[in-house]
Amino acid sequence: MRIKMLMRCTSGTVEARESLAAASMRLASDSGGCLVVTDGGRLAGVLTPADARAASPSTVPSLAVHEWPAFTSRLTVADAMRRDPVVVPPDATPGDAAHAMRTRGHRAAVVVDGSEVVGVVTTTDLLGTLVQRLERATPPRLSRLLVAVSLAASTSRRCHSRTPLDLALGIARRHRATLTLLHVMRGLSLRVAEGLPAGVDADVQRWRLAEVRAALIRRVPREDRSMVRVDVRAGDVVEGVLNGAATTGAELIVMGGRPGASLVRETMRRAPCPVLAA
Repeated sequence: MRIKMLMRCTSGTVEARESLAAASMRLASDSGGCLVVTDGGRLAGVLTPADARAASPSTVPSLAVHEWPAFTSRLTVADAMRRDPVVVPPDATPGDAAHAMRTRGHRAAVVVDGSEVVGVVTTTDLLGTLVQRLERATPPRLSRLLVAVSLAASTSRRCHSRTPLDLALGIARRHRATLTLLHVMRGLSLRVAEGLPAGVDADVQRWRLAEVRAALIRRVPREDRSMVRVDVRAGDVVEGVLNGAATTGAELIVMGGRPGASLVRETMRRAPCPVLAA
């Protein structure tokens, strides 16, 4: 592939002495766009939305009040543009353009055929091409999922709505992925533990573990059990889910609860992969 097949038309040409505010308005409708900057008819630089934002007043109100409007209104394109732009010919490869832009720290390259500007290519364009190539070579597919299951869910709820397990099973079937069915088990209450004869607590824990595993596997349709693994842990729920995800290399965590609930929010904040709350 050559740059001439990837390049886009410029968002226009702008003089270096023109108002930055006016140029920013021209870029506002095209987040991946780029203005070619000229100075007396000579190519002087490029201006991307990111460059314009970097030179504009702060978006933090407490800081913006200290930036005099009279000063910021006097900013010109020359104050924000990237000087000495990366220039590539139409027959350059995306790799050539990407290497030059990365080396120079630029977000866009100007495509020039002879002395004529024929287009631009931005980091957004190059990233889009990379994504397309990767998806063609390795279609996106999940291979390992983890679903956190609570045994306290009511029977009526399971009958009338899709549970996190239903959702996770559907995703696992579609991607032919391995699904880890995780339950974080509370420890024995202090009163129960103190009332047990010495040495019996280990037997009780083994019995509880077996009962929980059996209850979990009963929730999985027989035809899906070959792709499901059961993991039962004890302790804090969030820590159990995070450790389970790390151990299994999960690429997606499915769990019950509202996204704003504290347990879900804490899991999302610390999880090593995306979390789907259902």
